[in-house]
Amino acid sequence: MRRLGVPVLAILALTASVAMSAPSRVPTPVQLLRAYAPTMVLHPNERFRPESVDGFLADADLVGSHYDQRLCRSVDGPAALDCYVTADAAHDLPPVVYGAYFASGARIVLEYWLFYPFDLYQIASTPPLSDFWQDHEGDWEAVAVVLDAAGKPLSVGTSRHCSGARREWARVQKRGTHPVIYVALGSHANYFAPGEIPLDRRCWPPVAISIYNAYKVPLRDHVAAGASVSPQGVPVTATTPSWMTFAGNWGETQYVHFPNNAPFAYGLGPKGPAFHALWKKPLATVLGWPRG
Repeated sequence: MRRLGVPVLAILALTASVAMSAPSRVPTPVQLLRAYAPTMVLHPNERFRPESVDGFLADADLVGSHYDQRLCRSVDGPAALDCYVTADAAHDLPPVVYGAYFASGARIVLEYWLFYPFDLYQIASTPPLSDFWQDHEGDWEAVAVVLDAAGKPLSVGTSRHCSGARREWARVQKRGTHPVIYVALGSHANYFAPGEIPLDRRCWPPVAISIYNAYKVPLRDHVAAGASVSPQGVPVTATTPSWMTFAGNWGETQYVHFPNNAPFAYGLGPKGPAFHALWKKPLATVLGWPRG
């Protein structure tokens, strides 16, 4: 081997010194979104994965200010589940998470939006299923990861009924850099661990709550460890893809059902990501959620 002269050694030493003292570069938004995308753990009985909206939109008509999946009817409740599953499966699209990057002062918020074609909450998690159920077409849920300005993770927020919850990064289960999030059966609310978890009732219709109370029916999300899914990441902004600008509702009428009664109609499906508080005020919304 040829010996290196002193000048060359000096240059190499100087180069190494400069490299070691150079400040580390903050990853790009795309790199951050990829690094901290959640791993979703589904209930063993869950029929949907986080789905691409493309299949739903292909099967939907715009009726007034809301989409209506023309092939199935939410008023049919549990009897409609097979219809929605079959319609979605016919498109054979990979599971998807829609990612968005927000810089907020000394913090960065990464938002991951997940779509399900049908939300069907039932009191029971296994057959025989109950006559108590609530459903709606279209279901948008979210996971948010809060970072410092250098890209270091600080906390994770998850959407749930009526609101959300947050937890410090050190207390969140992870696979590598990916937070592990457990998805409740049918409702698709997001939790940090499995369990039978009482629902937040604040956004339910008062008449529905009074009937559930009269029947003494417990309202709990069913969260258990089934298949894990790492959805394909698709970046979104407030204007791209074009469906992000849709200000209406993603789905027809919502229904609640009780024994010996026709389904009780109220409201429509949810708004899209850009019309939620989490999108409009990312950091303030996550910090406003209770610790979970």
